[in-house]
Amino acid sequence: MSNPYPIKRAWRIESRRKEVGYATRCFYCPETDIFCFEIEHPVTKQLDERFKRAVCRNCHRKLEFQRDIKGLTKNGQHNVNETELEKLKRYVLLMAEDLASVGEELQDCSDLSRETIVADYQARAASLRRIANSPPLTPKLSSPTIPKKTLSVVPQSHSTNDAGHPSSKARSKAKQS
Repeated sequence: MSNPYPIKRAWRIESRRKEVGYATRCFYCPETDIFCFEIEHPVTKQLDERFKRAVCRNCHRKLEFQRDIKGLTKNGQHNVNETELEKLKRYVLLMAEDLASVGEELQDCSDLSRETIVADYQARAASLRRIANSPPLTPKLSSPTIPKKTLSVVPQSHSTNDAGHPSSKARSKAKQS
């Protein structure tokens, strides 16, 4: 029996292709069924929502598990407050982890196309530029306040050093007078 709704099916397939960025295969394995694809955010969606790629569900679970074990994700944790420096550290560690996984994939399986690798590296470079051009990581400090000291005017002939003894300037002036 043929599909009674070919237009609806074609629309579903096209919308799914659009959702996964027109990927034709999983980034890490030879899976080609677009209904098995998920969007992976290699450095998490919170740190850079535009750096993403299509991977199959199986590879996505494996990658997320490895990141969770290493403590690089905040999956299931709500209202986690991180300083900007902690976010930057986590971003760099996630990027390093992702580079390692891509390197392993290139070493184990050479069926990734040149276009796929180039597109991934361009997306990675764009992500790094976005982070580098983001607002400064150091918190803004209010203008420093200098404690006001009471200044006492001491005649120069009676100047003393830290030990309370007359200073060398005071002694030389005393000898002159």
